[in-house]
Amino acid sequence: MNSVNPVLVQFFYQSAIANLPEKKRGIYQYIESKEVELEEIAVNEQQFMELMVEKSPFKEASEYFSLSMPAIKEIMDEAQAEIDLMIMARINRMRWIDYTKSDRRFQKNKKRVFIFVS
Repeated sequence: MNSVNPVLVQFFYQSAIANLPEKKRGIYQYIESKEVELEEIAVNEQQFMELMVEKSPFKEASEYFSLSMPAIKEIMDEAQAEIDLMIMARINRMRWIDYTKSDRRFQKNKKRVFIFVS
């Protein structure tokens, strides 16, 4: 796969999350926000891993959504697989079209113009 702009990948990621079914999106975003909270508290990777065990976002989600831990894990695995598929599909469909030759103004100014299509 060609190198893809990280900002574009982040856009595809947010778009993929928004396209998840409501329940799955809610659980995914809940756990993700709890993980971000732990990242902000931790001073290093080791402490982050310890916090992930002590204050498990999966356990908190299990209690919050009144679902078993295996059900939460299954939903998260499904959500991540769907997100990955949506991102890869968008990356594989995207095209940059060189539009420079279509307008003489760009040729005179030696500027290049590309159109992004997804």
